[in-house]
Amino acid sequence: MDGLADAVEWIFAVYFVVLLAGALVQMVPDWVHHPVGRWISACCEPYLWVFRRHLRPLRIGRLAVDVSWILAMVVFLVVEAGVDTTLTQLTTS
Repeated sequence: MDGLADAVEWIFAVYFVVLLAGALVQMVPDWVHHPVGRWISACCEPYLWVFRRHLRPLRIGRLAVDVSWILAMVVFLVVEAGVDTTLTQLTTS
């Protein structure tokens, strides 16, 4: 079962990097149209959409800040910690 815990932890780590890359892609407009940028956005959007449909961007003058991304990252890290703790407890029992 230790291998399963390592695999799940690895999957969470890879998706976390993809989410960070997605934030970077959104900050640089030219990268959105690159094939790698489109792939990264396609991987991130289903998860981020859950938060974006409830939280609209925060308007500060002409600037719009996507606070849903921040909430999505916090929820992701909390879920990752919970899954990691649960799998660790299951493997040590």
